[in-house]
Amino acid sequence: MKLPIHLLGAALVLAAGIGGSGCLLVRKGAAKLVTPVAMELSDGFMRQTDVELVREGAPAFLLMLDALAEAHPDKPAVLIAAAEAQMAYAMGFLDKAQKERAKSMFLKAKTYGLRALSRNRKFARALDGSYEDFVHALGHFRKKDADALLATATSWVMWIIASSDSPAALGDMPKVLAMMERVQELDPRIRQGGVDLFYGIYYTVLPLGGGRDLAKARRHFERSIAVAGPDYLLNRVTFAEYYARYAFDQELFERTLRNVLAAEPAVPEFTLMNAVAQARARALLAQMDDLF
Repeated sequence: MKLPIHLLGAALVLAAGIGGSGCLLVRKGAAKLVTPVAMELSDGFMRQTDVELVREGAPAFLLMLDALAEAHPDKPAVLIAAAEAQMAYAMGFLDKAQKERAKSMFLKAKTYGLRALSRNRKFARALDGSYEDFVHALGHFRKKDADALLATATSWVMWIIASSDSPAALGDMPKVLAMMERVQELDPRIRQGGVDLFYGIYYTVLPLGGGRDLAKARRHFERSIAVAGPDYLLNRVTFAEYYARYAFDQELFERTLRNVLAAEPAVPEFTLMNAVAQARARALLAQMDDLF
């Protein structure tokens, strides 16, 4: 499915303006149109079926959303759309050889997310404060803020994982966990089991003797898959990539990924992410002999 023509036109106009006089148009354009355009573009982007087309076109899309985010830092929905696009690209299209680029993109996503959440003045004041102040400030968010909290916490933890050699980055983990606990309180079934997916990854990648708990990780992964339902494939690929690999369960790894490849990906709201999931499944199967 291609972008609707009016959104495609908007994307081309905005992308063409980046770095030139068009930036002025973005800054001074009709502000009321910015949020719906950014969100509809993001939605249209997620309905694409051609992964290679998305891979080739994504840089222009990311630049456009970056321009909107920088031009309208007072619009949380725009900032979160930009954060999620950065995170999706880094997770879907970058490999281990591009670790530094991925880390940079996760950092940008985290920055956008924190900027959006900092529209809450109590949170903004607590952001660089103590852990206790941070947790107290999270209590001022409501269910309508759960999407922004989830996107920010996910990008933050992915940045921490990519910065595992940095004690300062690892020191942020308690705040990320507190943020995710607040999401769980507000909307435990959000985003196709996103909270449980987060905890599944978290309990898998912790070091041995430092909190890794594969049994707990599996429970979270399985719950995330159940919440997401049979039409959403990414959680299953993540389950194989993290749990099955860290548990050295090659049979589970292969069976899960082959079931993903046998599924029908063209579910309207999940089309792109299912196509990405299947591409990731093929890549992981090709690496199986090196992973086990």
